[in-house]
Amino acid sequence: MTDPIELRGKRQLFIDDHVEEETSGLERVLNQPVKYAGNPVVSPTYPWERGCVDVYGTVIRNPDDGTFRMWYQGFGGSPYSACYATSNDGVFWDKPNLGLIEYNGSRENNLFMHDASVLNVIDDAREQDPARRYKSIFFEALNPRNRHGDNPDLSASVAFSPDGLRWTKYEGNPVLTNVSDVHTLLGWDDLHGCYVAYPRPGVRNGRNVRVIGRSVSDDFMSWTQPETVMEADEHDPPGMEFYGMSVFKYEDMYLGLAWAYHTPPEEPLVRMQGTIDVQLAASRDGIRWQRAGNRETFIPLGPRGSMDQAQICTAKEPVRVGDELWIYHGAVSTFHGEPSTFGPSAVLSGQICLSKLRLDGFISQDASAAGGTLLTRPVQCEGGRLSINADAGGGAIAVAVLDRDGVQFPGFGAQDCAVFDGDGVRHTVTWRDATTLDALAGQQIRLKFYLHSAKLYSFAIA
Repeated sequence: MTDPIELRGKRQLFIDDHVEEETSGLERVLNQPVKYAGNPVVSPTYPWERGCVDVYGTVIRNPDDGTFRMWYQGFGGSPYSACYATSNDGVFWDKPNLGLIEYNGSRENNLFMHDASVLNVIDDAREQDPARRYKSIFFEALNPRNRHGDNPDLSASVAFSPDGLRWTKYEGNPVLTNVSDVHTLLGWDDLHGCYVAYPRPGVRNGRNVRVIGRSVSDDFMSWTQPETVMEADEHDPPGMEFYGMSVFKYEDMYLGLAWAYHTPPEEPLVRMQGTIDVQLAASRDGIRWQRAGNRETFIPLGPRGSMDQAQICTAKEPVRVGDELWIYHGAVSTFHGEPSTFGPSAVLSGQICLSKLRLDGFISQDASAAGGTLLTRPVQCEGGRLSINADAGGGAIAVAVLDRDGVQFPGFGAQDCAVFDGDGVRHTVTWRDATTLDALAGQQIRLKFYLHSAKLYSFAIA
């Protein structure tokens, strides 16, 4: 007999089978975020951005006043520009004059670090040294230790800051070699008790395709060589690789926004031509990953001629704004590997865009008018209210509560449930004689959802 699932107040999503015992008449559906009608939200305006900006980096929202901070990349400068922007609402962005980095004889710019690309930032609240409160990992193109010699691939470097603006590069850089120019950062991982990053292993020295790697560190300075944790397989289209993946914790899961790199399969390895869109991946430990949503595209490219016709890469993680998840991503109209993207006279065209997703809205269990059911595995009931995130505006949802063996608790049947026929992210489920599950606290229960013409995104007991 397996142990019951401990919910611990976490919302349970249906991205994988973790909480599901069986379903009938339902379809698991990937829901794409909606691209903001006012895109782009950040455009290149300064010479050091050289006509292209991208948010491989990070967007953080201040929990106290709701303001936004963005660390993003321009493609001019030194040779890459590490740039900074702020916003009061996440839509209209300012590029403050920081006065930190000299560019063409002037410090009047929004540059905050010399020579840093694909720079991910974390605000590390557990750090005891104020000078290292903010941490970053990035690609340092001009690092002399990896420009020549036996290592034809690239490297990863780290830096520290007290405020996210004034940075000091670690004197022991690079911290990783034989990797590529794309490194995304999860940060401190309580499950494993270490810092976790997802550098992309190098594509030379015997490795010919791009895959997702994982590296760990106890101190943010000494990192393990990345081990491959996700790669394209026989179920993917020929020529597909993974250019990178933004990884973040979400409730009790790890989610990944995987940058699917579509290349012509006939192109010789290492492939350089192609487009990049975004898929969804999920894991319970950050190591063993599965592709979610039947490998469908999560953030698709735009139509031919649009600003995002060729490449989309995402920021470190979504930002929660009310009952929405705001996903910032680059929109590049230049196809990867075009001749114009290389050399000192390279001309890129890219802007930063915003897409919005319903809270928990990555994947839903959907029922048609014919109806369907979902039965959970046994979960430990700690009492409290049962809430659901669902859209039943054109249908209905009812919930029954069963014991571990599938026998309905008296008074908690579907016929006793107040049917939900609306659209809400935290609707409280009630029954004729009960508004909470307090009477079942301490017991193992199963939930059985009855859906008609409805979408169920998640549930929680809290």
